[in-house]
Amino acid sequence: MEMVRFEKPASKVEDKEIIEIKVKREDARRGRVRTKAPDGEDLIIDLSRGETINEGEIFGPSEKGHYYKTLIEPEPVLKVALEKFGATKDVENALRLGYSLGNHHLEVLVDGDAAYVPVTIAEEKIREILKRTVLPVKVEMQQRVISASASGYYAGEEEEQS
Repeated sequence: MEMVRFEKPASKVEDKEIIEIKVKREDARRGRVRTKAPDGEDLIIDLSRGETINEGEIFGPSEKGHYYKTLIEPEPVLKVALEKFGATKDVENALRLGYSLGNHHLEVLVDGDAAYVPVTIAEEKIREILKRTVLPVKVEMQQRVISASASGYYAGEEEEQS
């Protein structure tokens, strides 16, 4: 069977069943995915350089007339929440935490009062970085979808393109 290749999201979706496909965040960030869909079709999503695959994007139709919706897979993250002290101290602590995480080029999703740090390096190393900040933080391991299209997401140091 031949691979089905998509180079851009569908501009118009017909009233047909949409098949969900799971995508790793790193593949979505690169804009390139090769996978087998639940219906058995071999799929390639290959977007133009610099484009990313976003949560919920629809690709298709395939030769069989199927459409595919991308779902970013949950991944292990550390939820980091600062203890509350008062407006001035809270802002100072948040800035210090952001500076420390950014200084280590860690990816971060800020959502509400928490920062979510994908475990792309050893969990112990991230916990040590947080401990060295001497900030009053609560840290909890979770599984969460971190999407490049999320507001509040910072990818850390950009990879060099070759």
